[in-house]
Amino acid sequence: MAGMTTHKLVVSCEVARHEDGRLLLDLLAERFPYHDRARWTELIAAGQLLLNGGACHAEQRVGCGDQLSYTIPDHQEPEVPQQIELVHETPDFLLVGKPAGVPLHRTGQIVVNTFVNQLRHRFGEEIHPLHRLDQETSGLLLCARSRGANQRYQPLRDKLLVGKFYLALVKGSFPDGEVLCDQPLATQAESLVRCRMWPVADGKPSQTRFQKVAEQDGFSLLLAELLTGRRHQIRAHLADLGHPLLGDKIYDHEGYFFLKRLESSLTEDDYQQLGARTHCLHAWAADLDLPGQPRQTFFSNLFSEDFKKGLSRFRDWETSARSLLAAQSAA
Repeated sequence: MAGMTTHKLVVSCEVARHEDGRLLLDLLAERFPYHDRARWTELIAAGQLLLNGGACHAEQRVGCGDQLSYTIPDHQEPEVPQQIELVHETPDFLLVGKPAGVPLHRTGQIVVNTFVNQLRHRFGEEIHPLHRLDQETSGLLLCARSRGANQRYQPLRDKLLVGKFYLALVKGSFPDGEVLCDQPLATQAESLVRCRMWPVADGKPSQTRFQKVAEQDGFSLLLAELLTGRRHQIRAHLADLGHPLLGDKIYDHEGYFFLKRLESSLTEDDYQQLGARTHCLHAWAADLDLPGQPRQTFFSNLFSEDFKKGLSRFRDWETSARSLLAAQSAA
């Protein structure tokens, strides 16, 4: 994933109702804080920001429905994986495997090369994910193939996606048998890692079921079933249990490597300490009940190289994992 791609980028947005009558510069500084007020003033003067397709000035007032467009002539993005694993398709749905390291939607750095944009380019359709995967999480993603299908099926997502099962690679000896973690989760204002989820009494109810698939050489391979769908749920629950994911920059080493990466690139030494370049969590199996289709379980084999290397430690891991999955599905 080394290297950068450079291209012209035009980002557009609409002025919302609550922003009606605001000064343009105030709106930009609050809504898009990746530039300060002085930089936004320079960009407006240089003609890189247009209001309704025309020139504007920083002290101009905007109205509800006005269109803003911001041109970046030499936008640079880090290169990301481009693989798409086609697992199953119907006229309304796509089930695909996402590689580790590519975000679903735009981030501060990646705007063009998102996984959703890759899907829309490949299939030529207005594809919408029906659930989410973190940037570094690989595996199965269920998508609607049109805006209409998304509107119809988004409210029914949990009835379509009946079961979500992940493989997780952790250090240490995880307990035998079923481990049900039901710690409520929420962010903490005082945390330096603002996106991290913590177990707190008044957090959102969260439940994950874990079972150990195999253990070898000081590592454990787990099957994790999401019973609720909170942000970072599996990662936060594993950290609370004392077994953070291999390669997790947020939930291992007290978030040190996440904070370091905000300031500079991580070194090979850093990745050695983490154990993997991306965290080892893979959305491996999905139990789907799609309209007009028999209920089926599908699997993804689009593992990262580090995850494949980790799996090679465990002989017959897939037989054991499928056996546990079958037992859970029958329960």
